[in-house]
Order: sequence, then C-alpha cells, then structure tokens
Amino acid sequence: MSQDSWKDVKGKVEGLGLKLKLHLEQEADETNDEVNPGDTKAAIEELGTKLQDAFASFGAAAKDQAVRDDVKDIGLTLKDAMYETLSTVGGEVSEAVKKARGEAPSTSEADAGTSTSDSTDS
Repeated sequence: MSQDSWKDVKGKVEGLGLKLKLHLEQEADETNDEVNPGDTKAAIEELGTKLQDAFASFGAAAKDQAVRDDVKDIGLTLKDAMYETLSTVGGEVSEAVKKARGEAPSTSEADAGTSTSDSTDS
C-alpha cells in the first residue's frame, strides 16, 4: 500500500519537474545570446546571466498557479505516503517488541502467521 503512495509522489514530482523545466526553457529562449568560444570574461558574464535567468524563471514559476497547486498536491501526497510508511513500520516494531517480550501476537499477526504457514505447507 505505501509503495503506491510513493509512486504517486514520484509521478507528481516528475510532473512538477517538467513544468519547472518549461519555465526555464522559456526564459532561456528569451535571452539566447551568442558568446565567442575563447572569451573567458564573456563566458563568466554569460554564466552570471544564465544564473539570473534561472532564478527569474523559478520566480515566475512560483507565481504560476498550476505550479503552486502542484507543490501543494505533492506536499499532501508526501504526507500521506509518510503516514502510511510510518504506520506500517510502527505496527511491525510493536509486534516485534511484543514477540521479544513473549506476549501474544495481535489478531492480524496471528491470522497472517496461520495463512503463511498454510501456504508454505502446500
């Protein structure tokens, strides 16, 4: 179950990445300047310009309502995935502690143990 949640997170993050890439490409298309290959000073200036363009692009993306909605949706999906994962781990740790103390396993573990032993005996 938690693997599906993490797949949802992955898909949504990839979608957001594509939107951010498009914003960056749009910014790059608007400021496409040519630089002579041997000109170090021009290359450094171009690097500075590209960095400014990238930050401007991310600023524009942050104002894009679709990007903002995606970030919010990713946050909720990530929260759900973390909750499912931590709940599963918490249950497994609780059962392991009970076993270590010699306490009886919970009903769900007893059922799982019965079905596991039935399927392995076949």
